[in-house]
Parts: sequence; C-alpha cells; structure tokens
Amino acid sequence: MDEMIEQFLLESRELLEQAVSDLLLLEKEPGNAAALESAFRAFHTLKGSAGIIDFEAMERALHAVEGALARIRAGVDTVTAQLIRDCLNALDDVARWFDAMQVDGEIPLSAEAGAAAVVRRFSGQAPGADGAPAEPADGPGEDWAQQLLARHPGAGRGARTAIRYVPDPSAFFRGQDPLAFVAGIPHLLVLELEGSAASARLDMLDPFACRLTILALTGVSPEEATRHLIAVLGETSIRTLPEEVTALPGPASTELSSAARALLEAQQAQLLTATGSEGTGLISSAMRVAANVFRSQGLGREAEAMDRLLAETGGSTGAAQAAAAIAAVVLPVADLEPEDPSNAGATATISDQRARTLRVAADKVDSLVRLTGELIVTKNAITHAALIDGGGQAGVSDPLTRALAQLSRLVGELQDVVLGIRVLPLSTVFQRFPRLVRDMAYDLGKSARLVVEGGDTEADKAIVEALFEPILHALRNSMDHGAETAEDRIAQGKPPATTIRLSGRRDGQNVVVEIADDGRGIDVDRVRAVAIARGVVSEGVAAAMPDAAAIDLVFAPGFSTASALTALSGRGVGMDVVRTTVERLGGRVGIDSRRGEGATLRLTMPFTVMVVRLVTVEAGGQVFGIPLDAVVETFMVDRSLITAIGAAEALAWRNRTLPVLALARVLGGEPPERTSGAANILIVLAGGQPAGLEVDRVCTQVDVMLQPTQGLLADIPGLAGTSVLGDGRVLIVVELEELLR
Repeated sequence: MDEMIEQFLLESRELLEQAVSDLLLLEKEPGNAAALESAFRAFHTLKGSAGIIDFEAMERALHAVEGALARIRAGVDTVTAQLIRDCLNALDDVARWFDAMQVDGEIPLSAEAGAAAVVRRFSGQAPGADGAPAEPADGPGEDWAQQLLARHPGAGRGARTAIRYVPDPSAFFRGQDPLAFVAGIPHLLVLELEGSAASARLDMLDPFACRLTILALTGVSPEEATRHLIAVLGETSIRTLPEEVTALPGPASTELSSAARALLEAQQAQLLTATGSEGTGLISSAMRVAANVFRSQGLGREAEAMDRLLAETGGSTGAAQAAAAIAAVVLPVADLEPEDPSNAGATATISDQRARTLRVAADKVDSLVRLTGELIVTKNAITHAALIDGGGQAGVSDPLTRALAQLSRLVGELQDVVLGIRVLPLSTVFQRFPRLVRDMAYDLGKSARLVVEGGDTEADKAIVEALFEPILHALRNSMDHGAETAEDRIAQGKPPATTIRLSGRRDGQNVVVEIADDGRGIDVDRVRAVAIARGVVSEGVAAAMPDAAAIDLVFAPGFSTASALTALSGRGVGMDVVRTTVERLGGRVGIDSRRGEGATLRLTMPFTVMVVRLVTVEAGGQVFGIPLDAVVETFMVDRSLITAIGAAEALAWRNRTLPVLALARVLGGEPPERTSGAANILIVLAGGQPAGLEVDRVCTQVDVMLQPTQGLLADIPGLAGTSVLGDGRVLIVVELEELLR
C-alpha cells in the first residue's frame, strides 16, 4: 500500500470516530456549541485529507455534509434527528470506502455513486419527485407502486417505501446477489420476484443472465432504503408511499423546543400519577395538552394518534399508553451519558491542544515485545549457565551475582515499559458501542440509555481488541431479550428508557468489564424448558439444577430462547461466542440475573496475555506449562485410590468424583506404566469444571513471554503457545479448555 494512503487511513479513521462521537453528543444536546464545532472541524479536516490524495468523490460528499453543519452554525437551520441520521449514514459510506482502500490501497470505484447519493440527500434536490433515486431508463409506468400496494393491502398499512429493482443482466458475472441486496433492507414487508418474457420459454432461457424484476415494500424510509441499495441505485426505483397508508411509529424528525419538551414532561408526570375520582379529568387534560404541543411542533401524526386515544378511552383509561407515546417523542431513541454527570460540560469540550505523541505501527510495537521476550530468555539462560558453572550454587562469584541481579532488574523494568506501550484504554473499544446501541434501539422500536463508565481503565492491546465481539453479543442480548418497550416499562413502574451500563475497572491483575441492564432479566423457567426441548439436559437434571446453573446454560452452543429468528438473535451463537472468546484469552464469564430487575454479564480478563505465570510439569519426557490461574491444587496420591471406570479413571476429591487424565496420553504420547506407588496430580479448572491431571513431575513456577504457536505446532489443538526455558528447552504451554474438551 502507498505510504500516503496508509497515513491517510490511519488519521482519517480517528477523525471519523471523533465525528461519530460528536454527532451522538449533538443529538442528545442540540444546543451544545462545542460538539457542533468539533463535528464541523472533523468533517472539514476529513474533506481536506481526501483532497490531498485526490479522492474527489469523498470531497464532494463531505462538502455537502459540511454545508449542512455550516448552516446550523450560522443559525439558519437547527439540529434535527433526521439530520443526525443523515450525517451518520454519510460517515457509514466513508467507513466502507476506507475498508475497501485498506484491502487494495486504491480509491473504490463505488464511491462515485455513494457520493452522488450523499450530495442529493443534503442538497435538497432529490433525483426523483419524492427524494428517491430516479427511475431506471427502462422504468415502468407510474402506477407500479400502487399496483403492488393493491396486491398486498394488509402489508400496505405499515409500508413507507416501495422498491422496484431491475438487476443488470450481467449481475451474476460481477459477483452480485440481487436478492441479497433487497433482503438486507430492514422491516421488509413484501417481496415479489417477476421473470422477464425472455425467461418464460426454456428455449430462450439464458441461465447465465439475470432476468428478474424484484418488487418490495418496506417499513423504513426512502433514505434508509437508498443507503442499503447504494451500490445499485442506477437500476432501482424507490418511491415514498402516501402518508395515509403508513402506520409505523418512529422517532420524530422535528427537534422539540425546550418549552415544548418541559410541557410534555409535565403531562407525562401527570399521566403517571393521576389516581382517584379526579384521575379521569387529569388524564383527559394531559392528553389534550400533549396533542396541542405535538401540533405546535409539527408532529401532526403524533397529535392525531393522541386524539384517537382520547376519543377511544374518554380519559378513563389509556394513561400508560399516552405516557409511552409522549416518552417516544421526548426521549431520544438511544442516549449516551458521560461517566459523571457533573463532568458533562467537560466531556463536550474538545481541546485543540493534543498530547505530544509519536505514531508507531502496531507491528513494530509487537516486534519490540518479541525482542524483549528473547532478551528474557537470554537472561534466564545466562543465569542457568552461571548455576551450572558454580555447581548449582547461586553465589559462586559476587561480581557475577551482582551483575546478574542488575541484569534481572533492568530486564524487568524493560518488560514493564514495553508492556506499557501495548496497553490501551478500554475507551478504544467502548466508543464503538453508542452508535450501535442507538441503531439497535431504533430498529427494535425501544428507548435505551447507554451509560459508559471506566473507559480510562487500561489493558493489553490484545485484550482490548478481543473484547469487541463479546461486548457486542452481550449488548445485542440486552437490547433484544432484556429491554422492554417503553409502554411495558411504564406499566411496571419503571422509567420509559432501558438503562444499559457498560463499565470497566481494574481488579488486581485482572480487568473486569460489566454489561448490566435494568430490563426483564433472565426467565430461568424458560431457560430450563428450552434446554430440555433441545436435548441439552434431561428433565430430571434440569429440575434439580439450582438457578445459577440453569442460567449458565445460555452459554451452551446453539442455545437460544428467542422464539423467532431476527437480525439480532435466534441463531444460538451469541453467548457461546462470549464464553469461548473470553476463556481463550484466559478469562472467565459470570452472569447474575434478577427476574424483572435486569441482568449483569461480567467478563474477567487478564491484564495482559504476553506475560503468563505458569506451573511447569514433566509428562512423557517433555516439559509443559500450565497456567497458574487454572491450577487449584497439587498433591501426591496413592495409585490404589485412583479407580478405573471402563477405559477412564476417576478420583475422589473433597467429596466429589473427578475424572483423572494422564497429560502425556492426552497429548498423544504414552505415560510410563505404573501400577503402584504415588501419582502426581494437579486439580485444574477447565470451562469452570474441575478435573485431575496426572503428570510425571511438578517442577516450578515461572513467568514467561508467551509466543504464538507456529509451523507444525500451529494446527495442533490444545496448545496456547510456546516459550524457551533457561536451559534452552522449548516450553509448550497447554490450553486446558481445548485440551480437555
């Protein structure tokens, strides 16, 4: 990759993340001038950087966004939810262009069409009369959308957008999947496939040409549909459907004034507290006031819905529904709170003074870590040679002893400094989730607040980067399974918005990350029922399980309590991935749940995966390392106490029966044949379950710089990595979870 492109991507991704953060803050605080200025500067700098590498399409797109932000700075326009969505969608396009450039180092050809769509979106000059892309050259008559609605009257009530997509006949040769383009649009209500006249007769059928017309109705806006079909806009017709057939609720695009917001909040409070004989009058009054406020803010649909609710209930009932409707307008779909509310102003202030830093590629830092590991091995070898030379006595030569002590101290300090270079704050990964939670909340029609705490907690780079996937799956479960709708929460006496708390903290040599929500919690009875139905456990075992053990079943591969497959859940891979990823890095997972109050997922990770404390053992003539954290106890036991059960062996330990495995045999070797005498046993934990591991000899404890397996060892399961002992022997570190599975 060209060096200028590489530097451009490195700097631009940071600016892109900054712009997303500023926009989310601006959505929460429309009057925050510092966030607006910071977002404007980020877009302006991104545009300038694109000009340096002659990325004209990106320049045009960002210039259009910059113009919209400039009008807000000048007081001509105001911040709206729709504007924030458009800006974020534009940044999504830019991120996809960056990903394409990262692969081949070239400016993507698809950027031209994407930039044109962004320019149209922000210029107010839509390519079609309704703001959708223009009809293809061979487009159909004007009534195709109405005909599609007439064929599906039931789906039309929730449809906002009609789509007609005529793929290029050579789409298959270009590696495109036309059906996948349309199937990826959210809230798809109707999907029709029509063949051309040429495909009606077999003698005229060309199996290598795409002769389809795809028609669809969806509940998303035309702008959202355009974003999903950006790669094939020239072959697509997108129509906005008449408002009278649209009935899907969504967050208002008009920003409320402070007075309107305060008035609506007062009516919401009155609706939630009105009781007794005067309750009916208070509820009716609150509904009328709310409807009038909606009209004054340009929210005609919401006002009409409130009027209908009042007419249907007469104010005697419907308080919870009315309060939920107000909450959907007053509360943002997803909200990010600073760690300390008292520091909210400081969070919004973006300093122009940046710390003095030196940009260094990650692979160079990794090379420095590897060299430090080699230096530690060399130091251990020198110490070992000195012991041999002195007949096993450490103090053979005072000058040599002092030199070795100084070398050990300096190498230890170097190790700490090098590992310090690799550490990253958890905010590096935490900052990616506010946008994701916001989008999930919008898609699910729920209100949610994401509270982030402990972002300045540091951990090894490998740990921080590996946390993204487990946290993502945990947040998906919180939003899909844990979070209730605003109406359900109000009926339970809860605030309308679900609070999800993402926090990190240091705990000794570990880093603890928690994902907690105040939603419905885990239904333990349903977990047991699903486990029995899917054959995970028998009915008798499930009934005897304590609740904690039953909850642990959600981590089983393929397990899911979802009743239907959705974009967020139902496949049974989410929580399994969480545990597998965390335990592969030497961490552990715990979950606490309170029915109706929420659940907390706790990820306990080691601070670093580079320096590992091991117990060294001998088995089958080879030295192996076992992570010290996994060793519960070591002892010697008479072989007569080890009982043969079929082809396996077991041992009674602390009133439990544990399987006993010979390490040499598990690794493919043969242990020495012994029928009497004492056996060296290590009690280890693998996947939360104890087991006995028989070895020839327990050696010592050692701290090593773990190296990944390479060459012939790379494909052998059960190996976590390698290191070198002071005497030059290779130390193979075993992965107990994989080894004993």
